This record gives sequence, C-alpha cells and structure tokens, in this order.
Amino acid sequence: MPIRPAVARPFAVCAALATLLAISGCDVRERADRGGTESGATSEASQPPPTSRDPEAAGDSRPKLRARTITIDGVVLRVAARKAPVVTADEVTPGLHTVTLALARGGSARVALVSPGALDVDTDGSITVLDGNGTPVAAIGPPAPPSGTEGNTPRIDVTDTDATHARVEVDDRVRPVQGSGTAGSGPLQVTLAVGTDAIESATWGENEGGRSLAVDPADWARHAGQAGVDLIRTQLVAAEPDAGSTTMDDQLVCHAVGAPEKATWNLEPWRPEVGLILTATAQCNPV
Repeated sequence: MPIRPAVARPFAVCAALATLLAISGCDVRERADRGGTESGATSEASQPPPTSRDPEAAGDSRPKLRARTITIDGVVLRVAARKAPVVTADEVTPGLHTVTLALARGGSARVALVSPGALDVDTDGSITVLDGNGTPVAAIGPPAPPSGTEGNTPRIDVTDTDATHARVEVDDRVRPVQGSGTAGSGPLQVTLAVGTDAIESATWGENEGGRSLAVDPADWARHAGQAGVDLIRTQLVAAEPDAGSTTMDDQLVCHAVGAPEKATWNLEPWRPEVGLILTATAQCNPV
C-alpha cells in the first residue's frame, strides 16, 4: 500500500497561537465537537471470520462483535464494539455521515477502513482517511466529550500496524456531571462525523490589493480538526491550483484555527510568504 509522504502539520502550531490572538471580526474558539446507497449506506453485521485486517474478531471465547458498516462516496468504514450496542443513532446527508456510539466507561470501539487506503490519526483526535495513493478522501472529526460528562475527551489511537484501524476509547476517569441524570454505570454517547465534501464553494474575486479566493468550507469540516484541514486543502487545490502556494496555505490554516466561523475564508495569492506564525499575528492578512 502506498505510504503517504511526510507533511508538515502546522495546524497544531497555529492552534496554540489561537489562545493568544484575536482574528478581526471573529471569535477564537476551541474545537468541539448525516442506508443502502453509495452516499451513505449502513448495515448491521454479525461477527466476521478472523482475518489479518480484523485481528480482534478471532477467538470464540470473546463476546460477540457488534458492528456497523458505513459507505460514503466510495469510502467504506466498519465501526465495531463488543458487549454493548455500537450505534444508538445515525444520520446521513450528502457528503456526511454522523454516528453515535454507546460506550461504557473504559470501553472502546474500533474504526476499520475496509476500502483501499489508510487511516491517519492526528494528535487532536481527528482521522484523515487516505485512498490507495495517499490522498485525503474523507475526514473524521475529533469526538466531542460525551453528553452529560466532565473530564477527558475520549481519545482516539491507531491500534494496528497496517494503519487501517483506529480505536475510540472512553477514558475510565470520565464521570457524569452532577445533576445531569446520567447513570454512573450506564453507557456514554460519543458522536463521530465522517465527511467527504469539505467545501461548499470557492469563488475568485477582487479584494483590497488584488485577487481573492473566497472559500466557504462545509460546517462539519470547519470543526474537524487537522483532518478537516487536510481534506479542505486537498479539495481546494484540486479545484483551484493557485491555492497551493505556501502563503495561501498559511492563510487557510490561520482561518481554520482562528476564525472557523467566518462566513468565507478569504485567501489572497499576492500576500507575502512570511510563515504561519507571522501570518497569524497579522490576523491572517500578511502585508
């Protein structure tokens, strides 16, 4: 399977700056965290036979594996867990599939990529889905803290050396918020958003000193962490090659971290290349 080339991850650097910088006209905010057809099919699956890609399925003594298969724009993912129902609800819309996991404290579910490619898990808990050529084709945003809890956000880790499996694990230190009505021993609901359409529109115009590309990212991609940035960048450059310059990319990351809710992210190719830090200190508009 092709190996994705190593790339710089400026998102985390700029995320740290977001706590110090205010983007003009926008609020700096923390990251938080829709079957049967190509656009978003789901199906129940019983325990599969053991395979090299599904090592936890082996062993007759283990509890039955409960799974859900998600197919969205050619990307096939399998979400599975043991003992408890893996999905309590799901929602499908064009280019987006949202699933809610029911997990016990200290429990976990696995996300396995069935279609060709790999899962690239970032430190912020988001997952970039790569095709067989190493190109981002989908993104899974970092899970929001379970409803009615306080403490640690569920962590996501790659658990297999072939990079096709990730684990969604609820830290056993997570506790219900006092007075929330959440049973201390009951399962927690953890929601994941799997998206393939990261951009609503990208339109060239004139702004200030020259050409400007007004980018309107999809709402889910605005809050999908590093994976969302990976997918926005890939789809934007494929549609508008001029967006592939270093200064345009720095402006993109600056908006993604510092002004995700801004109606459009205006990127100008004529602005100087000054690096991500100075781009951020210039409120995404270096001169």
